[in-house]
Amino acid sequence: MILQIIFTILFVWLFGRQFQKASRLPPGPFALPLIGNVPQILYYAWKTGGIVPMLSQFRKKYGNVFTVWLGPLPTVSIADFDVAHEVMVKNGGKYADRFTPPTFNYFKEAGGIFLSNGIEWSEQRRFTLQVFRNLGMGKDAFEERIMDELNYRLAIIDKTAVDGVSVMKNSVLFDVTVGSIINRMLFNWRFADDPEDFYKLKRTLDKSLEVFTPIELMLPMWMIKMFFKSRLEANRKIFDEVKDYVAKEAMERLTKARRDELVLTEESAQDFTDMFIVRILNDEKKGIKSTFTEENLREMLVDLWQTGQETTTLTLNSGFVNLMKHPEIADRLRKELMEVTDQGSRPLSLKDRLKTPYYNAVLNEIQRHASILNVNFWRINHERTEIVGHTVDAGAIICAQLSALHTNDELFKDHEKFNPDRFLEDATLGNKVIPFGIGKRSCLGEGMAKAELYLIIVNILLRYDIKPHGELPDNMDKLPFSAAKVSPKVDIEFRKLSC
Repeated sequence: MILQIIFTILFVWLFGRQFQKASRLPPGPFALPLIGNVPQILYYAWKTGGIVPMLSQFRKKYGNVFTVWLGPLPTVSIADFDVAHEVMVKNGGKYADRFTPPTFNYFKEAGGIFLSNGIEWSEQRRFTLQVFRNLGMGKDAFEERIMDELNYRLAIIDKTAVDGVSVMKNSVLFDVTVGSIINRMLFNWRFADDPEDFYKLKRTLDKSLEVFTPIELMLPMWMIKMFFKSRLEANRKIFDEVKDYVAKEAMERLTKARRDELVLTEESAQDFTDMFIVRILNDEKKGIKSTFTEENLREMLVDLWQTGQETTTLTLNSGFVNLMKHPEIADRLRKELMEVTDQGSRPLSLKDRLKTPYYNAVLNEIQRHASILNVNFWRINHERTEIVGHTVDAGAIICAQLSALHTNDELFKDHEKFNPDRFLEDATLGNKVIPFGIGKRSCLGEGMAKAELYLIIVNILLRYDIKPHGELPDNMDKLPFSAAKVSPKVDIEFRKLSC
């Protein structure tokens, strides 16, 4: 009897506290104490076929700004561009810090750049941008580097052609091409022709995403360890494998540099790893306690490698599947490209951007459709703010939910259709496609990724007629219930064009 009374009092107190918090937040589904909206999330994700349609359902029911409780934590999702711009750009200083999911704290040794905050984040971002600029990002040299890697991989396609046709899996071509570009920035080397160790790591990484749900991003560690311990440890093992794979060479260089077996200076540095090691050694020599540490070097390399490789590859995979599904769009695009490049007598260059309005529209639609995360990472506000008339207390977890924004029919009519013409009919619409995020925490590799996408897609279309070798998938999202996306693997036929 006493236990029942205590339980009832505790439940009433928790319910009252939950109601009080919810009353100050934007509307959303009714949430229970401790477990929040987990039951509704599971039900609607199952009913609608995935996380993105579930978020669209919530948006239609509760408006373009809505609250979803992931366990005991309320999250505010913004699915409207104008509101996202108001919050994340005009008031961006209030939302500059990233919320770090408990699982990531469990996996990571240091903040890196993706989940660090404050001085550590600003220092690492500034350093990384400067190094990338020194390595050619935003200059002609970087375009040459992209084209060098693309030409190297396309030469392999030509060598394997039989009767003018070569077949290659989309993931193999794009993973290795994009991976080699980021590898040259980070380590100054490209992948071998058939990097089996890399393919093995990719398969392991893709498998880990199958069980990486939004709920696991938000639940406190005690809950995760109690209910999902085996999955937690499996994902940690995979994370450590990725870290060991990516950072192995960097750790060897650092060890040699500390033993004076490798002499590195700012002038002799060839890549990001060299520059970071130079900074580590300089700070150690001066006795400065800084964010440039061995642990942060490992985390920075993992962050830059994964975001630089995974996101662009996924967009390319999605883009080529859509172009094969819509050959009339590919043909119209190729016609524009032929006019700009004197009937394919030269590659398309970044300098041609103003001459390719249809291709720019196709690129916008490819990126809108790809929308690389089912659930975006959240920010934290450090002071009380107001969002569309709702007072939001300090410490709230907020994000521009890009998957919901890019499928918002109020912005993108018939959003499920692949229709580049929408961006020609409304010239302002392209600004509302924000695949790299918005505000202070937008992707620092945006310029690099845009250059890769622009050059790789069309310079393949200028050389080859592409067709699917087998059936194309109906669903572009292989893991609709995961927090991240994994694009489907398809075989592509490349038939050399005669100019």
